[in-house]
Amino acid sequence: MPPARLLIRWTDGGLAPLLESIGVSIAEGVADLPSARIELGPRSDDAAGAPILDVTLAPESGPQVEEQIDIAAVGWATVELDRAEATIGPQFGTTFVEATRDSLLGASVRRSTNGAPKVALLEPDTEGRLAGALARHGEGLVVLYLSVPGLDAIPAHLATRSGTGPFGPARLLLNGPRAGPFLILLDPAPASRDGVPSKP
Repeated sequence: MPPARLLIRWTDGGLAPLLESIGVSIAEGVADLPSARIELGPRSDDAAGAPILDVTLAPESGPQVEEQIDIAAVGWATVELDRAEATIGPQFGTTFVEATRDSLLGASVRRSTNGAPKVALLEPDTEGRLAGALARHGEGLVVLYLSVPGLDAIPAHLATRSGTGPFGPARLLLNGPRAGPFLILLDPAPASRDGVPSKP
């Protein structure tokens, strides 16, 4: 059985140019990636208080997509990992394990045990970016982890910060809003079970 495909809705105008700048193709407000369909739209007045990012399991597998860039995982911000796990686990049909903390966001992490794309539960453990995102947006989806081949070749005008997280070495894209949602770029090299790239 193929892994589940995600349907992600981003109701904010700032994501499309960032995705295009790293090489994602967007047509009619939709980015079709192998593991997810991302629907992009402006934030309307009647959407006040609604999530900027929303994710569900797609009702169907969708088209075969040859994009090299893909969703590796989505990150869910919470103030209580146990409660989030009890809620999100059944929704995505997965259990969670402790994972390497996300140094870029300042968060303790549990990650899903199911196949890609994965889900990371993030609880702030410093007064960092994740804490700011929770204060601004509340609990919910706040991170897209993107698998991007050739990270060293991304355009120079894109500012990034390097760090580590539940899926290994990573780069936070700084061109987006400081309080999120966030794009974190990953090298698609194979990783070991604890999220650290495996050695040859």
